[in-house]
Amino acid sequence: MPFTRPAVALLVFGSWLFVSCGSDDTADSAPSSAERTIEITATEYEFNGDPGVIGPGDTIEFDVENAGEVDHSLEVLSSSGTSLGRTERIAPGASDSVTVTFADAGVYRLICDVDDHLSRGQTASISVG
Repeated sequence: MPFTRPAVALLVFGSWLFVSCGSDDTADSAPSSAERTIEITATEYEFNGDPGVIGPGDTIEFDVENAGEVDHSLEVLSSSGTSLGRTERIAPGASDSVTVTFADAGVYRLICDVDDHLSRGQTASISVG
């Protein structure tokens, strides 16, 4: 089920995941092991996945499968815009993953900046806490 823009505000507060693609900045160090994996499916300008509840301090692996027809990637940004991690550029039919530790409660942003995807609305938020 694809996420729609009107659902974003409601789902953020309900700890739902809106997944997008990423940029070229990466965090200085990646977490070594995830507590759990969240499966994400990427298509043209939307992503599907259900993170369940994410708490402060949780380490999550985002496993991203590109089911679309163009490249995608996923980047996780803190509320201040700092990159916490990103996948490589993912070709159609391929997968990649990124592991992120959510140190603090708050709203985190997930983006795709492959080509014009971010400007086309491929951005979303997840609520931690």
